Amino acid sequence: MIKSKKRVIFCIFILIVLAGLFFNLGKFLVIDDNSAKSDAILVLSGDRGERIEKAAYLFHKGYGHYFVISGGSIYNDITAAQLMKDHAIKLGVPEKLIILENRADSTYENAHFTKNLLKNYPIHSAIVVSSNYHMRRVKMIFDREFKNESIKLTYSGAKDWYFDERRWFSNNKRIVLLLNEYMKFIGYAFGKNY
Repeated sequence: MIKSKKRVIFCIFILIVLAGLFFNLGKFLVIDDNSAKSDAILVLSGDRGERIEKAAYLFHKGYGHYFVISGGSIYNDITAAQLMKDHAIKLGVPEKLIILENRADSTYENAHFTKNLLKNYPIHSAIVVSSNYHMRRVKMIFDREFKNESIKLTYSGAKDWYFDERRWFSNNKRIVLLLNEYMKFIGYAFGKNY
């Protein structure tokens, strides 16, 4: 009888731990450092405009001088970086402060190509902006790619229209975003560059 009570208590404990893990899967992906004044705000492509809006907000609050946009070809000779630049200008970011990286087709390439590009500017710190659910992987990739550089990075997640880290399981789109991000996160941990 005592063994049976211990088993029940153990099973309840395991269920509580698993439920805690399940409900926190979305929260784990989200990183949003306290933004500090930086030389640049670096925005990654891959959304519907929330990232540029968050970056422009930070820019207008005085958190960065240069406005770096990274995003490669999306159709023929049109790049995501160019479309994002147009959006940033509409939001009041001066064109002369915008730096484009227009080759990246993955998060790894965002980090790799911007690292090389930033060497041409007096940039020693940057706030990296991407979607909230994307930030854990962004931080892992950028920290690894920039580890031997003298550029200090902080991270700011833009609230995605569809993703809610507390209720990631509440609709199919959120579930797909979360699962896709975890698959890429695991893939990168095993040496794949997404």
